[in-house]
Amino acid sequence: MGLGLLVAFLTFAKVQAATTLWFNKTTIIPLGNGRLGAEVFGQVPTEVLVLNEDHIWSGSINDPSNANCPGVLPQVREYIWKDDLYNAQATIEASCMATPVKQQVYQTAGNLSLIFPSDSTSSVTGYNHSLDLTTAIATTKYTTTKGVQFTRTSFASHPDNVIVMKISANVSGQVEFEAKFTTPMDNPGFSANGSSLSLTGRGTTMYTLPGSIEFLARAEISVSNGTVSTGGNGTTLVVSGADEATVKIAIDTNYVRYDDLSGNPEDKVSATLASVRDRTWEELRETHVEDHSALFGRVNITLGTPSQFTYLPTNLRKDLLGGADVDADLFALYAQFGRYMGIASSRKTEPSNLQGIWNQETNPNWGSKYTININQQMNSWLSEPLNIAETLDPLWNLISEVADRGKETAAKEYNITRGWVAHHNTGIWRDSAPIDSAFYGMWPMAPGWLMQNVWEHYAYEPDNVEWVRDVAYPLMKGLSEFYLDYLVVTPQDVEPQEYIVPNPSASPEKGIADYNDTNVSMTYGSTIDNSILRDLFEHTAEFASVLGVDEEFAANLTETRSRLIPLRIGSRGNLQEWARDYAPGGVFTHISHLYPLFPSSQIDPRLNESLATAANVSLALRGDAGNGWPTAWRANCFARLLDGEAAYYYMQRLLQRYSYDNLWSKNSIFQIDGNFGGANAVAEMILQSHNGEIHFLPAIPAAWAQGSVTGFRARGGFTVDLAWSSGSLAQAVIRSTSGTTARVRYNGKVVDLTLRRGGQKTLSISDF
Repeated sequence: MGLGLLVAFLTFAKVQAATTLWFNKTTIIPLGNGRLGAEVFGQVPTEVLVLNEDHIWSGSINDPSNANCPGVLPQVREYIWKDDLYNAQATIEASCMATPVKQQVYQTAGNLSLIFPSDSTSSVTGYNHSLDLTTAIATTKYTTTKGVQFTRTSFASHPDNVIVMKISANVSGQVEFEAKFTTPMDNPGFSANGSSLSLTGRGTTMYTLPGSIEFLARAEISVSNGTVSTGGNGTTLVVSGADEATVKIAIDTNYVRYDDLSGNPEDKVSATLASVRDRTWEELRETHVEDHSALFGRVNITLGTPSQFTYLPTNLRKDLLGGADVDADLFALYAQFGRYMGIASSRKTEPSNLQGIWNQETNPNWGSKYTININQQMNSWLSEPLNIAETLDPLWNLISEVADRGKETAAKEYNITRGWVAHHNTGIWRDSAPIDSAFYGMWPMAPGWLMQNVWEHYAYEPDNVEWVRDVAYPLMKGLSEFYLDYLVVTPQDVEPQEYIVPNPSASPEKGIADYNDTNVSMTYGSTIDNSILRDLFEHTAEFASVLGVDEEFAANLTETRSRLIPLRIGSRGNLQEWARDYAPGGVFTHISHLYPLFPSSQIDPRLNESLATAANVSLALRGDAGNGWPTAWRANCFARLLDGEAAYYYMQRLLQRYSYDNLWSKNSIFQIDGNFGGANAVAEMILQSHNGEIHFLPAIPAAWAQGSVTGFRARGGFTVDLAWSSGSLAQAVIRSTSGTTARVRYNGKVVDLTLRRGGQKTLSISDF
């Protein structure tokens, strides 16, 4: 092989190493088109596709708000001023929690099983189960003892709204299997007719609320040669003697909106399948790949140089001793897998929930809901910097609908008639009342945190003025109105400066201490609450200025912001978590008081060393919490502290300790926020763009001494390509989408650029 061909091959192989998951054993490969999800196991002889549709939830809509709450809030506040936190929390528990106190859960549609003739797993050779992230196509190949090679190729098409699998063999007439649906859902029905197999069902009754989501899943099978017949007493399809078979799956529900279940699943599914019935496999595949690659292909990431380990099965790469020290591109693969799952689980309808759209249960852990005290926000972190911002469209819709319901919650729970509110969880019914318990649920600042995601959408693309006018500003103004009416002035004997604070207030899921043998979390003016309010009020006022509206309202926000409690450093040198200097406690998952470090940028080691040091102390006190998403959160925080080795340490832990073989993040079960948070941490280590600067290679660890990225996005309306070698910048190309100035930092030095819209500038180390 000539040198040119060798270089081309190595380049291709390296790209493949960062965009291909493959396994020499059965494991779950997730497919999705944003609305439909499938888990492809790659099993022999019986393949199972676990199927999801993002509107299949338990229960039904109700009004959970507790009208007793306004009457007790003055007493709750008095208890908190006096540091009687037990009675404060007990009063909230008795009079403010939702009815029922639990929310509804995300549920599965069921399984489609393909039962092949009994070729036992032990007799199969050449087994390869893979996912190409660039095409979003899963492939399972194996050869039987008869010498027949079978290939199953699957994808979930967004433009055609179906899941598709082709089963083929290298010997004519060998494709034979029986197809059947199973489901754990209520009111199941199974039928087969000609080449069509159908499953009907309903979301289950839960927490006293009857199931109301009706759904239909239908698979149509076409064959080349061979036959398709009905079996199993009219409930299965049997394929015999075919050269190949194509399975097309459509699923739909009666869901139109949280308050409208007038949809007809039969009409929807029939129309979907009719539109693809005469389309060939090749046509469907081409349409799917073109659609997916238009999003996924915007970004390339390579880290390190290939080694003898780089092309091993992913499950072996993940567990190598030394991790990225011997296989740096594993982290490029991890980041790209996060981007892939963002595209697969959040397009047009619902945003990714706690498990994306891949759930096998009727009552999954934590309900597989939208948990908005960190997890949903973490799901969204990667979308802007890693160039898939369109996947956030469903989030804006969810927030807007929660705001609709949140107006009623604000009125009933707080007697506040301006604006809207929500608490730490929501779901398909857009519930906004406090749930679970006072300790966890009485946290009305969760939507304020979501507004940080809203703000970032504009920060990355300042041309989004119409979106600001129509979506962002109405949401932020309404929420700001609620908070202005919710905030209270501290008594002088509590805070001599008489700050304006939220009361009650909490640091999500973190207890302060035990009072009367009960762990309590309710207080006033927590650090995260004050920090969220600082961001929200500043950003809302800026949007008012951008739009040229509400000058007096914006001035009120600015004035109120100036009276919030500033960040405080505690007696241990830590960033104080609450207004009072309570003991910070030991190892714990949530690090909510570090919100001002990340995802906000109120703490920046380039601007305030003492606060950055306090944040570092807080991270040390909180420790190495178990599970995926807290580990990913810490990696992002250390990247913001410009400590690449510490960020790298947590990324290693994330992959080796808290990832399954298929790289799904582990939180006792699969939970997708760790994947998204970890992908964003990779981006933060390579490129940052907050507080008015674009920072090249701010937290690169020694293990990533060389690499390159293309298509990363930076705040201010820029895309950036970077290449580095021996730990030093080689070249950067910065492009402007909005025609603004850029202040660029590298290695402690700064250059200022002025770029026209569509213009670009190439920089090298000599420019700094």
